[in-house]
Amino acid sequence: MNDINEDRWQARLLAEEKAKNKFSSIKEKYVIDGNVDYPEPDYLIRIGDVPTLPKGNLVAVSAKWKNGKTFFCDILSAIFLGSDAFTNCENLLKQGKVRFIDTEQARNDTARILKTIHALTPEERHDDIEVSCLRGADIATEDESDEISRYEFVRRTIEVEHPDLVIVDGIADLIYNYNDVIESQTMVNSLAALANEHNCCIVVVMHQNKGSHDKTMKGHIGTMLYQKCSDVFQVEKHGTLFVVSHPVSRHRQIEGLAFKLDENAIPMDAAADRQLQQELEAQQEKWQKAAKAREQLEEFFPDDDKPVLKKDLVEAMMEKNGLKPAMCYRIVKTAISLGVLKQQGNHQLVLQPHDES
Repeated sequence: MNDINEDRWQARLLAEEKAKNKFSSIKEKYVIDGNVDYPEPDYLIRIGDVPTLPKGNLVAVSAKWKNGKTFFCDILSAIFLGSDAFTNCENLLKQGKVRFIDTEQARNDTARILKTIHALTPEERHDDIEVSCLRGADIATEDESDEISRYEFVRRTIEVEHPDLVIVDGIADLIYNYNDVIESQTMVNSLAALANEHNCCIVVVMHQNKGSHDKTMKGHIGTMLYQKCSDVFQVEKHGTLFVVSHPVSRHRQIEGLAFKLDENAIPMDAAADRQLQQELEAQQEKWQKAAKAREQLEEFFPDDDKPVLKKDLVEAMMEKNGLKPAMCYRIVKTAISLGVLKQQGNHQLVLQPHDES
């Protein structure tokens, strides 16, 4: 009996040692070495002074329905292919291939993507962009089928053609249910692994939730993208302008990019238009604040030319509106900064004439 127990003990020790050695050999490729300076990823483009679209990573573009997601992906492709149409943007990898995979639109609409990118890029780079339409492909196929699933098309494109930039517009069409936890996790993890293994940047497009103030991406797959993507870009329409923000980044965030469409629906740089629009929006906001401050105060100035002591004004506001002193003084301070009130000396205030301009 003792010999049997000893044999079992030795067999157990040998099995544990074998398992330990096997795990050690696997572990080596995952452990971070503190003595090694690991290189930064290769970035494909620069927007402003910020490099972005890192190879080996997953990037998301989101927006409301029909708010310019695809146009922004056209722009990213064009910048990578050497377009000089956008201020302060350039390609950082002077050669390379783009594969644009559209899952949503009909073939004639997908063809416009290619025409748009061609219109923005030098002719000598036209052969570096290929656009595919997967609207007619299935999400899943039988093993014996001659067809290929949408995800398998993406995977084989990357494995066979080795593009540097892959755009999937949109990721929700690769699965049956974007609210399904397992499907969403599997798809996002698979795409992230493809980007890492083949050292390319995969940009995926995802719709935002319907609420006007809700800018988060839809469903569980949207939640997964926030967790796994190195960058998330948002596109928002302001009148005739499309404004790009960069709310999520593992590194530096771009300050923004604005574009509009010309008469042929080709995106063009709108940085100057956006600056003017922001100035007008700021002025409009200032006017609205001034109007509100004047509405709160003018009843306490029966004669516009007659000054009122600050303490008397605050006491009147407290009595009339039931406000606390701190709030009254804050309203007065804001009104002074907006030019609604003017100080005379240290203690008197005058209500300024209304500016009709």
